[in-house]
Amino acid sequence: MSLMSNFSRWLIRKLRAEKKAKILILGLDAAGKTTLTKFVNTGTFQAGLTPTIGQNIDTINFEGWDITTVDVAGQHQFRFLWDIHYPGCSAVIFVIDAADIERLPEARDILRVHVVNNVLLEKVPALILANKQDLPAAIQAPMMIQLLNLHLDMVDRTFAVFDCSALTGKGVVEAFTWLVYQLEASK
Repeated sequence: MSLMSNFSRWLIRKLRAEKKAKILILGLDAAGKTTLTKFVNTGTFQAGLTPTIGQNIDTINFEGWDITTVDVAGQHQFRFLWDIHYPGCSAVIFVIDAADIERLPEARDILRVHVVNNVLLEKVPALILANKQDLPAAIQAPMMIQLLNLHLDMVDRTFAVFDCSALTGKGVVEAFTWLVYQLEASK
């Protein structure tokens, strides 16, 4: 056995052992993307956050993974920035304001264009978060799946929909645990 083949095997094992991921966090403006990211980073709700203009890039450690989160502004004029981050993405999180029924059709259309039908993201797990479950009018995950047509559109995709509240933390750890499990499975 040559020194080069031993080195190659060692390098492959080393690269597989590293637990690093780039997670893209998308959704309409005011869905709670930044609040979610800050909650996962600190473990508590951060009051007084300003809407994201452009993007926020953070690194969090969750379950032994170094996860670079790319939280990109959801306003229409900033969605062109989303395209820049698709290559090299390990997973995508799409955050929906589950209490804003009026914007649900817009969220569905944006999800379909930028995640469901995006060839650059077709192999990565998609986590859809029905955020703001702390509000009384919030639509829960089973109904969200139906309203977004995920049961039809995501047949060949690895995806999950979780109820959560970035304000209280409800469901956030469970959702990220699912995501890390998917990252482990794809290693």
